[in-house]
Amino acid sequence: MSVPSPAPGSYSFGPFHVDAPAGQIRKNRTKVRLAGQPFEILLMLLERPGQVVTRDEIQRRLWPDQTFVDFENSLNKSINKLRQALADSAEEPVYIETLPRRGYRFVGSLLLPQTQALNPQPQLDPSLESPANHQHLRPATAPGNFPLWRTMALLVFASTAIAVWLAARPLREPRVLRATPLTDSSRVDPYGVLHTDGVRLFFLLRQGSRWELAQMPVSGGEVQPVPTPFPNARLFSISPDGSQFALGPFDTRARALPVWLMSSVGGAAHRLGEFLANDAIFTRDGSRITYSTPEGISEIDLDGRNSRMLSKVAGLKWGLAWSPDGTRLRFHWFNPPTTSWHIWEIRSDGTNLHRILPNWTGAETLCCGQWSADGKYFFFVGGSQKSPGSLWVVREPHGLFRRQDLPIRLSTDPLPVSVLLPSTNGKKIYLLGNNLKTEYVRADPRTREIHGLLGGQNAAWLATSPLGDWAVFRGSSDSLWRANLDGSARIELANEKMQAALPTVRPDGKSIAFRGQPPGVPASRIYLISPEGGEPTEVASASYPLEVPAWSPDGKKLSYVLDADGNPSSGIYLLDLSTHATQKISGSEKCMQHSWSPDGKFLACISTDISRLLLCDLATGNWREVAHGKVFSPVLWAADSSGIFFQDLLEEGEPIRRLRMKDFSVERVFECAPLLEGGVQRCGFEGVTPNGFWLLKLSRGDHNVYALDLDLP
Repeated sequence: MSVPSPAPGSYSFGPFHVDAPAGQIRKNRTKVRLAGQPFEILLMLLERPGQVVTRDEIQRRLWPDQTFVDFENSLNKSINKLRQALADSAEEPVYIETLPRRGYRFVGSLLLPQTQALNPQPQLDPSLESPANHQHLRPATAPGNFPLWRTMALLVFASTAIAVWLAARPLREPRVLRATPLTDSSRVDPYGVLHTDGVRLFFLLRQGSRWELAQMPVSGGEVQPVPTPFPNARLFSISPDGSQFALGPFDTRARALPVWLMSSVGGAAHRLGEFLANDAIFTRDGSRITYSTPEGISEIDLDGRNSRMLSKVAGLKWGLAWSPDGTRLRFHWFNPPTTSWHIWEIRSDGTNLHRILPNWTGAETLCCGQWSADGKYFFFVGGSQKSPGSLWVVREPHGLFRRQDLPIRLSTDPLPVSVLLPSTNGKKIYLLGNNLKTEYVRADPRTREIHGLLGGQNAAWLATSPLGDWAVFRGSSDSLWRANLDGSARIELANEKMQAALPTVRPDGKSIAFRGQPPGVPASRIYLISPEGGEPTEVASASYPLEVPAWSPDGKKLSYVLDADGNPSSGIYLLDLSTHATQKISGSEKCMQHSWSPDGKFLACISTDISRLLLCDLATGNWREVAHGKVFSPVLWAADSSGIFFQDLLEEGEPIRRLRMKDFSVERVFECAPLLEGGVQRCGFEGVTPNGFWLLKLSRGDHNVYALDLDLP
């Protein structure tokens, strides 16, 4: 196919116009979201219309050898995004044709740009060329006598045209040039986020049952501990001059911590006030601490005096971030009964509370925002079912011609992002990339032998059938699956749109209950589905999230937790499946994960702060605390109701213990220490199979620190 070349860097086909220098594509006059590798692939195809662009050519140009990505997966994703932007089809291509195992070809028709001839000459009437007619050709005004009003009009017109062009001109999009891993231990805990003083990076390392505040050069290198007066401490913030740390000591990863100040070179620390903060940050001048609590956002002097509330914003608030000029504060806010995080902003005096990007639909949840050092860009993490933990950037309105652009997704494939931190020089962004690898195993309590389950694939919330011949679980694709214990004979029960979690199998194996939240549903609900698949059936809903379904021993009732975040309506509810009547279990307001005794006489539960094991006598309604720890995993009953198995994940060695019902004595029954010494970071107890094997979830990784080199126009 022979097509004349269009104007340099400009291509038009169908309703689309591509401006290569500006990095933009428009459909008619509407901007189409396409950037990064998909846009570069489109340019390669347009440069050679009708010719095959091989996969090797694309790899050499866009994914050189030193780039750490899965080329096949990334290329397929890029082509899919390109086809979505062009509303094209792989089966019946209008623009992009796939040549299996070879490459791709542009098969559309390029349009010629409408250009004028160079140096056009005016066409005069021949009669005007006679000397007699020349005497009638007089200028309307003599040189130097051009009317002032015309001059002013031309200046206004030119100024207006320039202003319109400046306001509407396409701007080059930010992009990631390369990504470099700075750590490889996969032990960085996102609970500690990321901080920098411009020279060092600070983060939290998980070390078995404890945590270590660590530091390393911003360019990478040796990781070293940061001495503090506390066994475990989370770094809230570093003062603008780098001289002080705001720390939160902790035993467990609690939502709220006390705030202490300490010199960045070590030494004694002193506490600020008596409050517990979800987050805390130094003000831009370093003279005060801004902190958030469930009641609002406040400020306090560094000596603990003159505390004042900026805004009574109720609910959980993290990610406090001051703008570089100190005039605006942004934070991500979770306020039940809604179940999504969004980013909000207030002025430094606490006024003008408003949500940023309120009408943008590119992500379902927004969190963890940070300004670039010059304030021109705002970075944040956006999450959705299809793209969890994506890095986004939006250009902030600034200058004479203020304009709010739409956010742009910065490629970090294949890493889901949890935490971000722009560098002080504006050339990099640091982030925590999720490298979590988990697998389920079953352990023989007698021989201590370990056997893999599900073929080693990543899974969550595994529950076995009554006979132990199959299991239900959520897979890495976030769908709900049923499969044999070796991973074979997989059946998808609910796709990722259901956000299915916490499945539990009815005692007769004929039904599965789970928590789900399909699109458009404001809070999670309880559903039933057959092990053979089919449409899920909703059986319980409320204005607050419903969690953790559990079957009664006879399978006639289903219990679940209504999580109203401390509201009196919180607690465990019983649903009679035959009458659909519900009843709250009195005194269960502080319960979350729970389990019925096989004889139906007791209910064991873990408290909402996951530090206490509680027991309810269902006949009398009496509750008692039978064990206390730090972070309990789910509780399970012995088959004969004689005891309860439980585990404290922060106990040294993470052993599994049994509570004897006859005298409430506790004994160790299984040791995870050998597994932890073999490279496993966490050994979580999650169940007992019908034949008496322990079900363990082994975590072999967490997060690593990465540095992204940026091109910020």
